[in-house]
Amino acid sequence: MYFSKHNEKTVYINHYSGLLEVEGSGPLCREDADVWHAGKNWANGYNVLHVKEGITELGDRYLEAFPKINCLILSRSVTEVATDPELDDRMRRRKLLIRGEYDTYAERFAKEKGLRFLHCDIPLATVEYKEHYETDIITLRFFEKGSPDIHFNCFTPGSSAGSYGGGEYTNDLPQNFYVGCTVEAFADKLTERAREQILNNDMLRRFLRISNLRYERSHKPQNGG
Repeated sequence: MYFSKHNEKTVYINHYSGLLEVEGSGPLCREDADVWHAGKNWANGYNVLHVKEGITELGDRYLEAFPKINCLILSRSVTEVATDPELDDRMRRRKLLIRGEYDTYAERFAKEKGLRFLHCDIPLATVEYKEHYETDIITLRFFEKGSPDIHFNCFTPGSSAGSYGGGEYTNDLPQNFYVGCTVEAFADKLTERAREQILNNDMLRRFLRISNLRYERSHKPQNGG
């Protein structure tokens, strides 16, 4: 975890997978990427930058602090990303992938800059099985190539103090699994313990609604001349 020297409310959460999450509120500026107890090129170790909910803008030269990213995930609170022609060209040459929700600034930004876009993964539920001392984190994941899936990340106590067991598994979904699917129908496919969280999942509800509207428009019969 890193803390910005410029703004104490800006926090970076680092993951060994190459993912870097930035949390905060309001706009971010270039100085927000200068952090305590890290080298000058600390950001070069990450290839995915996830801008979390609450941040509204990436100001001038902010993205230049992360020259190695090949994926930028923008929450729906982000309404502006400052770039210049040189950065636009670098992003296109690097084939930067933009991820976010449909009908948000993230999708518009990708289209305006000529970049690839993929819907962000959707956290579905966190389920506890207290009788087994197990916690499952369930996520709906999307891929540029291949079918979407439901990912289960299971955590259980290990055999010794300070260690953890568990594992991961996935359930593959059809490419157009969302067609005609409601939140209620989606919840029926998973454990009853996750049902309430899924029924109250606004991101999932938005995805299903917009995806079905787009599907209907794309398959609407054309009137003959």
